[in-house]
Amino acid sequence: MSQSTIVRRRSVLLAATAAVACAAGPAFAGAFALREQSTVGQGMSFAGMAAGGGDSISGMFWNPAVVNQVVHFQGEQHVSGVFPTSDVDVSQSTKDTIGRFTGGLGETGNGGNIGQGALLAAGYNAYRLTDRIAVGLSVNTPFGLVTDPRNNWAGQYLARSSKVLSVNATPTVGYIVNDWLSVGVGVQVQYFDIKLRQATPVPGGLPGAALPFLPGAASTKLSGDDIGFGFTAGAILKPVEGTEIGVGYRSRVSHNLKGKLRAEIPPAAGGGVATQRIKADIGLPDSATIGLRQRVTDQFTFLAGFEWTNWSKFKSFDVKARNGGGLVTELPFNYNDGYFASIGGEYAYNEELTLRAGVAYEWSPINNKNRTVRLPDDDRWWLSAGASYAYSDRLGFDLGYSYVFVPGKSKINEEFPAGIPVVIPGVADGFNAKSESDVHIVSAAVRYKFGGDAAPALVTKY
Repeated sequence: MSQSTIVRRRSVLLAATAAVACAAGPAFAGAFALREQSTVGQGMSFAGMAAGGGDSISGMFWNPAVVNQVVHFQGEQHVSGVFPTSDVDVSQSTKDTIGRFTGGLGETGNGGNIGQGALLAAGYNAYRLTDRIAVGLSVNTPFGLVTDPRNNWAGQYLARSSKVLSVNATPTVGYIVNDWLSVGVGVQVQYFDIKLRQATPVPGGLPGAALPFLPGAASTKLSGDDIGFGFTAGAILKPVEGTEIGVGYRSRVSHNLKGKLRAEIPPAAGGGVATQRIKADIGLPDSATIGLRQRVTDQFTFLAGFEWTNWSKFKSFDVKARNGGGLVTELPFNYNDGYFASIGGEYAYNEELTLRAGVAYEWSPINNKNRTVRLPDDDRWWLSAGASYAYSDRLGFDLGYSYVFVPGKSKINEEFPAGIPVVIPGVADGFNAKSESDVHIVSAAVRYKFGGDAAPALVTKY
């Protein structure tokens, strides 16, 4: 292999590392912090979940003190189907820029629906040790993302696919202090995995700089994973009969991601496949939630909640080579804090059936300054409804549904790589697009209570 070929391959690898790393930012966006952890909560836009109450212990995700409401031994499993739609339409000026730079051969199509459906599972178990002490375990998916535009499209240089997975197990212990106060703490053990893919970039000064924009362009993939630790803490107060106020906190979980970047090198830039082992220290943000559960009548309960997520601590993080520790690039975020406010209600139709509904508004940490094609998130509304059915004193079922939508369209403005000429100065100075997004979420759960007095025997007379 000639020296010039080696130089070209190294230049492409460095460009690929910088490009994919910078595109990794949206994979940790606030809307990416999954809230679908409870079927009961889903049915009322998660209003009041930190205050516990009712027959479900799934509020443990937001407030570990909810474990104290277990009577003997209780287990429940939740499954949520998330069905997003996020259409990305590329501006005509951007298509003109790509067409001119590639001599009319480049991909100028839209991204289509980049949202991908997913099934999310959550499980909760709690056991009472003494009159005052209870222990529990929750298993959740607090972060996750799957976006997959068309493989060949105008934005393939910026993103082809994004996949993020997390699994979080939290052992919890709760203590009832007195009739009006209970507390709880937990330890988070979290696995985190990320995979990002896009067309392999070629620096503007090398042959084949237009290749990333052509159909069938080579791809670059960044991957990494790690196990991190954190904690949870919370309390529930009952100042007066019928009123429950819960406050919960989930700490930051730090991850030392280790992985590699694998770049398919176009023949014009040397050909073959180049890899580099990389690492990055990233902390997923902490959050705090307050919930209110207020009984209005024997049948109706009012619920309210407010959640804050500390995304503003995300400024930038260094990506380094695992061999030698040299700086490869930086991950710029510059996010705002995220907020979520909700209200809802529960109506006990009879002893077996409970109906619920809720509405919420979410302020995303992503705005017009940091939105990208990997996750074109924006502020959004939640509209929800659900029900619970007590089949017996021990066995219960839950259903929940939410429709989540972003009002209007969201703007996407990203920078093109150096070397691409501008067709209309001041207009096509980068990649410009608009997205339109909504999500349908369907959730179901089964709950079972063990222990206690056995059900009366069925006596039949002959």
